Amino acid sequence: MIRSRVWVAALLAMALVAAACGGDDPEPAAAPTTAAATTATTAAMAEETTTTAAMAEETTTTAAAEVTTTTQLTGTELAGGEGSCAPESEAAPPRGVDPVDGMTIVRAISGDVSTIDPRRNFEARASEMVANMYDQLTTFHLVPNADGVLVADSTRPQGLLAEGWDFNEDCTSVIFTLRQGVKFHHTGNEMTADDVRWSFLRAAYLDAGGWFDHAVIGLYDFGSESDIEAAITVIDDYHIRFDFNKPTPFPLHVLSNAGVTVYDSEVLMAHATDDDPWAHEYLKTNDVGTGPFYLEKLEPGVEIVLKRNDDYFLGPAQAEQIILRVIPDAAQQAALLTAGEIDFAEAVPVTAIPDLRDQGVKVTTVGGNNQAVMYMNPTRAPFDDQNVRQAISYAYPYDDVLEGVYFGAASRGGGPIPSTTPSYDPDAPFYSQDLDHAREHLAASGYPDGFSADLYIDGTLAFAPELAIVVQASLAQIGIDVNIVRLDSGQFRDNVFAQDEDGNRINPMDFFLFYFGSGSWVNEPQYHMELFWEPNAFAMRSNYENPEVTERLNAAKFLSPADPARAELYHEVQALMLADAPAVWLAEPHHIVASSQDVLGFIWRPDQINRYYYVTKSV
Repeated sequence: MIRSRVWVAALLAMALVAAACGGDDPEPAAAPTTAAATTATTAAMAEETTTTAAMAEETTTTAAAEVTTTTQLTGTELAGGEGSCAPESEAAPPRGVDPVDGMTIVRAISGDVSTIDPRRNFEARASEMVANMYDQLTTFHLVPNADGVLVADSTRPQGLLAEGWDFNEDCTSVIFTLRQGVKFHHTGNEMTADDVRWSFLRAAYLDAGGWFDHAVIGLYDFGSESDIEAAITVIDDYHIRFDFNKPTPFPLHVLSNAGVTVYDSEVLMAHATDDDPWAHEYLKTNDVGTGPFYLEKLEPGVEIVLKRNDDYFLGPAQAEQIILRVIPDAAQQAALLTAGEIDFAEAVPVTAIPDLRDQGVKVTTVGGNNQAVMYMNPTRAPFDDQNVRQAISYAYPYDDVLEGVYFGAASRGGGPIPSTTPSYDPDAPFYSQDLDHAREHLAASGYPDGFSADLYIDGTLAFAPELAIVVQASLAQIGIDVNIVRLDSGQFRDNVFAQDEDGNRINPMDFFLFYFGSGSWVNEPQYHMELFWEPNAFAMRSNYENPEVTERLNAAKFLSPADPARAELYHEVQALMLADAPAVWLAEPHHIVASSQDVLGFIWRPDQINRYYYVTKSV
């Protein structure tokens, strides 16, 4: 074990040197172009749905018995106990801090943002901007933990733009009462129910098929986005009704997600065109929200400046401006933080954390439900061979990476449901590194002599290059030659979410690390699996499908979160998917926040997004 950790640490050092030197090709690689992926499950996957012999030795194989679909529960039943869809109405209270003119909080970021359109950005730093410039209908009560971190209590939703709600008896309809006097940043227009409805229509129609966060709570089904017209009804300026086609345990949770925003509809309608009816081009570089900050400056490659909204309806933030300064080099970010020239760093080398703490830097690590996942497309060779996928799964050094790459700032996890999510099965048949088993599976595959493959990563994300080098070295030991292809955030995002003109998914990457976004913003198994692993799931771009898994996921939707049978179905799903091995679940990275000692008010939510409204700084 010690020898393995030394080996992984050496690989990490190689990665840092490569990053510092830039290698032979400092520019990100061009996005690949290949034929569209087929969506059918391969015959190899259909035939191989049981665990391998080695895995069966560790745990009992899940039986391939038929799953009985129960009667759909009513919302009244779903609302009983944990997971209530209709908790008592409660409005978020005013912040109550004194604004300080001239106070600036500087955060180093590792790269640019390609768009700040809340509905179209899938990048961590762009989502951070959105969460600070826009508001949602709901939020969560915050509870300080022992380390002073404000933790969102997901059992206690609060009204944000809505000050209250009233669900019907079966939780298929809710009337929101909106706050009065909420103003949009740049125009001073008052937010009304018309803005809310227009914003939800924009989110539904912007992409063919609609949006996951709408469909998962039953505003419409995928492909039926026009149903949004009848699902949301304006009652008057300050009351709006949402009608759902099914009850779920988490509508208020979903409506708190950073991207589920309300826009100044008057401004966006004025910037709409025949070719761009929802003003996406305008929103790439402009904001039209109600949040505690607004966009003052966006200078690519240099910095982004957010200015305090002094008329914010919960009271102004303390800091007058937030500067997000582009500093690609993680070591430079650490040096600037130590020197007191910045207040936050987006990416500091984990190897530097002990020294940073010794030099007075505050480093907070919070374990959550984020996952680092390496996807394999099981519909295209060589990853259509289950033995290949299992060989790769056995080759990866899971435990050693926790110390050798993350230096303790990550958890093991290891399966499709994060370890902090309800219904996670700690006794699932997880993989551990076993090179002998890996070679056996490769020998039994259609590629006994190995093969070459490109591994695509977003090279701007922390840990992605280091993990890729570990994967490369690990697979080399069993005869698989991995070429690492570094893309920038925009290229990577465009590939992952690529569609043809008919809305078919055409992600050209068959083997890729999907880092940010592999943890659900709603920490609930139904939401997580619908987001990542159901057929045609919004964020699942590897074309995995197993009818036995789908059957169990559908059956679980009809059970209350308090029903043990629901957890058992999710346990069976985890075992089946680990046998199928459509991905390697590399680790569950902790959220790392490095800041000066003067900064307080760090908030943790499952989306792991900094919200500067709660940040204070000693003066």
